[in-house]
Amino acid sequence: MKENTLIVLFLAIVAVTPYSAFSQTATIDIVTMKDGKALKGQIQQYTPGQTLKFQTEDGQKLEIADSDVSKIQQGVELGTLEANRKTNELPTARTRGLYANSMLSFAVGNSDDEGVSLGAGFSQVFGKQINDVFGLGLGVGIDNYSRRGETVYPLFGELRALFPSKKESGGFYSLLGGGYSLGFPRKSLDIKTAEGGPMGYLAIGYRAATTEGVDIYMDLGARFQSAHFERTLYNGDLEIRDIDYRRIVIRVGIGLWK
Repeated sequence: MKENTLIVLFLAIVAVTPYSAFSQTATIDIVTMKDGKALKGQIQQYTPGQTLKFQTEDGQKLEIADSDVSKIQQGVELGTLEANRKTNELPTARTRGLYANSMLSFAVGNSDDEGVSLGAGFSQVFGKQINDVFGLGLGVGIDNYSRRGETVYPLFGELRALFPSKKESGGFYSLLGGGYSLGFPRKSLDIKTAEGGPMGYLAIGYRAATTEGVDIYMDLGARFQSAHFERTLYNGDLEIRDIDYRRIVIRVGIGLWK
C-alpha cells in the first residue's frame, strides 16, 4: 500500500514538473507606446519603420504604426516581470497626449523704491503635446511682484518644446509664453486702481516621470509684465505707478497626463 502511494506521488511530481518549469520560463513581449501605455502579449510581425502586428494577452489583435512605438521588449520572463518593474525599470516619461501642469513660482528682481523685490505666484496650464517635441497650452494664474501687494492675473498661451533625451524617465524642456494680465483694486492695501498689461516669459527646465504617473517639473526663466497701479497714501495723496516688471523666476510643480 505504501509502495503504491509512493509510486503515485512520484508520477504526479514527474507529470507536474514540466508544466511548472514551463510556467516559470514562459515569456511575454512588451511594447511601450510614446503616450506611455505598455502593451503586453506577443509580437506577430514587425516591419521596422512601418508597422508592428501585436496580439495582446486577452487575444486582441492590433496593427501599430512604428512611429508610435517608444520601446520594444521581447522575451520578458513572466516570473521576473513584476520584480524588474519594481527594481530595474524606470518610469517612462510620456511625450504625447493631453496634459495639465500646476506650478508654483518664486520671482526676484530689482525695484527702484524697494531694492531687491521678492514675489510669488501660481499658474495652471492645460495643453496638448502634439508630437515628441512640441506642445501647446493655455493657462491662467496669479502673480505678485512686490511686497506692496501689486498683484495681477495673467491669461496666456504657451509653446513647449521637449528636448530629445536618452533617459526615458525624463528630460529637459523649454517654454515660451505670452498673454495679457488683469488687475483688480485692493481696498485693504489702499490700491484704488489696478490694471494689468502684456506679459511674456521664457524658461528652461527639467521634468522627471514617477511610477505614479505624475511628472515633476523644475525650471528657471525670465518674466516680463506691464501694469498700472494707483494707491492712496496715508496723507491722502495719490500715487500713480506705471511699471514694467522684469523678474528672474524659479518654478516647481507637477504635471498630469490623460
